Amino acid sequence: MARLQAFLTSLLLPAAVLAAVVPTRPVAGVGGGSGFTIANADSPERIPNSYIVVYNSSFSTEEIDARQFQVMDHVKKRNLGKRGLNGQPLSTEVHTVAMGGWRAMSLESDDSMIQEIMAEPEVAWVEANAKVQLSATVAQMNAPPGLVRLSNSAAATGNYVFDTTGGQGITVYVVDTGVRVDHSEFQGRAVLGTNTVDNSPDDQNGHGSHVAGTIAGQTFGVAKNANIVAVKVLDGTGAGSNAGVLDGMQFIIQDVQQKNLRGKAVMNMSLGGPQSAAVNRAVKALSDAGVVPVVAAGNENQDAANTSPASAPEAICVGAIDAATDAKARFSNFGQSVDVFAPGVDVLSVGIESNTATNTLSGTSMASPHIAGLAAYLMSLEGITDPAAVATRITTLAQGSGASVKGNTPGTTNLIANNGNL
Repeated sequence: MARLQAFLTSLLLPAAVLAAVVPTRPVAGVGGGSGFTIANADSPERIPNSYIVVYNSSFSTEEIDARQFQVMDHVKKRNLGKRGLNGQPLSTEVHTVAMGGWRAMSLESDDSMIQEIMAEPEVAWVEANAKVQLSATVAQMNAPPGLVRLSNSAAATGNYVFDTTGGQGITVYVVDTGVRVDHSEFQGRAVLGTNTVDNSPDDQNGHGSHVAGTIAGQTFGVAKNANIVAVKVLDGTGAGSNAGVLDGMQFIIQDVQQKNLRGKAVMNMSLGGPQSAAVNRAVKALSDAGVVPVVAAGNENQDAANTSPASAPEAICVGAIDAATDAKARFSNFGQSVDVFAPGVDVLSVGIESNTATNTLSGTSMASPHIAGLAAYLMSLEGITDPAAVATRITTLAQGSGASVKGNTPGTTNLIANNGNL
């Protein structure tokens, strides 16, 4: 948490830059100068006629409920038989999000109705919903193990030194393409939590399973006893939407509350895209609920402050190094939003072709789960329950190792993660 500044998301793909931390009303409209603000309106990845509406938290639950019911009624009636700019029928459904005191909803609308919604006093801002998309990842053989780097003070070959009980009692939510929960690496500790994107519960891409393996796999995992909950927000092609990601994050809060996991939960989100005030605010809601949010910095070799969720102040933002050399990965984002670096080049972990398959991938997507696993490891062994305290502990251990990122971008932390077993 190196910064205090405010999804299309992509599992780590080029992102357009958007300015405002929290959108204000009087800027540009969606339909030719209508005079109301739609954040992310110029994103090339925006979904036509699809919006995320964020409520003003100064209004009571009853007031927001009343407005929400009114909007739902209007959408059901006014979208019936109507088509959007892409020629597709507009949905009559409204998806609501409630994360602690933070409320939002996603819906489809023409310009006229979204302008009416924007003008309501209960509405804080509106964002254009945007696509979520995987970027290409690189698969190579004979990868150097990132785990070795995590328990050594310098880039080296050797053993991963760890406490065998690490991760016990901690649940890690993997917001991704799903997880192959029957993989032998998980030893029955992985389950499907929710699916907000399609009709298949399976990981048909492999990205999410690889991430989960780095967090808690028997062989590849940092926290080898942690539980994994798959929060599937991307389909087999890596496609999804901001709205689906918010639905997934809402599920996490509800699950944590139902299972009394406050202070015993971590979220990994190896996703990135243009800065989104809604996504960043949802990350804060997760942290407030006692969930440690860990996110990838992004793969565009740009300032991570321009992206979400990397720019969320409450998130632990992770950049990537090559574990063999400690050099900053050429693709890794940088800047003051980055809190720590971890291995993200040629990382060996779980594959999806069978329940024993392996795969090797590169990206800050692979660096982030090293830190999510480290968070679970430390929480279980040291009894840390506060998300901010977990972030501080990770930073302190990294400082104690004396390791430093090579070839880093000025203004970016040089800290390399370590589990304390030097």
